[in-house]
Amino acid sequence: MEAQSEFCDEKFAVVDESVSEEFAGFKVGWRKHPLLRCEIENEAIVEIEVRHRQKAVGFQAMVFLVVPVRLCEPSDLVGRRAMRNELAEWSPSVRVLKALVRAFGVASRRHRYDMVRLLCD
Repeated sequence: MEAQSEFCDEKFAVVDESVSEEFAGFKVGWRKHPLLRCEIENEAIVEIEVRHRQKAVGFQAMVFLVVPVRLCEPSDLVGRRAMRNELAEWSPSVRVLKALVRAFGVASRRHRYDMVRLLCD
């Protein structure tokens, strides 16, 4: 993993915007979250989004993997309800794994530290 000096959670901020509009007695506002996307052609999408922390105050970079259901097994998942306890299987390619490692490496210093520890053990 190459050296990294800038991280998403330090470089990008969540922006709150208020507008003069009201709805049902509430002031309307918008919160804009930075979203970084890496599309791996016909395979998956890796996203980094700065959002509210899950269990603390502030914001954190979160890494998401979006997998098209059409690439999962069983192949008939699209257009029907899942059966109870049904599992879907998907195997990532090397390109997807590299994109995930890269995403964790730039998301935050903590994500990078954790990824380096995992890769070196």
